Amino acid sequence: WLRVTLESIGDGVITTDPQGRVTFLNPVAEELTGWLQAQAVGHDLKEVFHIVNQDTRAEVENPALRALKDGLIVGLANHTILIARDGSERNIDDCAAPIRNEQREVAGSVLVFRDITVRYQQELLLRHEREFASSILSTLRHAFLVLGTDLRVVSANAAFYKGFHTTPQLTLGRELKDLGHGDWNIAELRQKLDEVL
Repeated sequence: WLRVTLESIGDGVITTDPQGRVTFLNPVAEELTGWLQAQAVGHDLKEVFHIVNQDTRAEVENPALRALKDGLIVGLANHTILIARDGSERNIDDCAAPIRNEQREVAGSVLVFRDITVRYQQELLLRHEREFASSILSTLRHAFLVLGTDLRVVSANAAFYKGFHTTPQLTLGRELKDLGHGDWNIAELRQKLDEVL
């Protein structure tokens, strides 16, 4: 029943013995790593679950092996890539935990991971779009202020800082009414902003 449960989980699941050799892969783990369970069992986890830092391409410490060593639940650092058996790459998110026997001794580890490539690409695109928009706003000659729904300053351009003799430290994250020693605390302005919201 436990094996069927592990096979049904929507994330990749790999278990190891105390030496870090693979004992189980669920179907999602097979798909993401490119290893079938029958091929992977008995192999060193580093061989089956090959991970590197996305920016430096340096090997990343395997969280399951660290869970074995330290006996603790371990999460993976951001920007990690799983390199599958066929050489394909995926951005992943994962965590690992030790498996303990009845005597509470570490008897193996369990690694749970998921493909976050689409989410990562969307976040990257969003970051580029924000940077692009920010670069456009920074070149405007007119003062420009972006407010959140709580009327706190999200961003401002250089013309705003120069024109109102202020700095980002005195502006960003503050409520509009508190800017410039209360100079922006104008009832008519607040009413118009409330109507816009």
